[in-house]
Amino acid sequence: MEKLYTMQNACQVLGVCRKTLQRWDNTGKVRMVRTPGGRRRVPESELIRLSGEKNGDSVAPRGHVLVVYGRVSSHEQKAKGDLDRQVEDIRKQFDHRLFDNVLVITDVSSGLNDCRAGLMELMKIAREGKVSDVAVTRKDRLTRFGFNYLLTYFASYNVKVHVVNDEVEKNSAYEELVEDLSSIVTSFSEKLYGIRRKKGSAVAGKIKEMIMNAEYVPDGDQPGE
Repeated sequence: MEKLYTMQNACQVLGVCRKTLQRWDNTGKVRMVRTPGGRRRVPESELIRLSGEKNGDSVAPRGHVLVVYGRVSSHEQKAKGDLDRQVEDIRKQFDHRLFDNVLVITDVSSGLNDCRAGLMELMKIAREGKVSDVAVTRKDRLTRFGFNYLLTYFASYNVKVHVVNDEVEKNSAYEELVEDLSSIVTSFSEKLYGIRRKKGSAVAGKIKEMIMNAEYVPDGDQPGE
């Protein structure tokens, strides 16, 4: 396993202060590893790379690959450009010179689906050591529930996960919650009715229709205002 340095030791090697090293971590200039207690550790390969940059070597870190991951729940959202906007918003947040390559992986599926093709591919290349960083606009783009489990998974392969913007667009969030709730109801209805799949799907469809027909009132607004 690669040797890890404490923040203090890394600062001594690089000749920078702790705040500078923390800022580099936050902006993606350096890839750090978190201990189970949440403390930052700097891999030896990162110290070698950063030392080389100080001596005028290439800006791009060797072996660093950023994966931009985007997800929407429905093809309607994709058609409206939501998926493209996610990818573009993430791209703007990073200096591409810091990476050897930037890949884009997307899914059109519910955040409750843990067998998404894109997510499976992302986990596979992380396991194979082919990616160093993953970036999403919000935590729920990666998964609706269990984000910390995936965070632990990626950290175990020295992959850093960046959440660039955790603000939620209410209309979009409402649409996604309807889709996710519909998925939950469909799953439980089919289990409840067993092989009578059509009946289970019909129940789920009725519930989704009721939700969609309900009046959506954003926070702070009241009907009639």
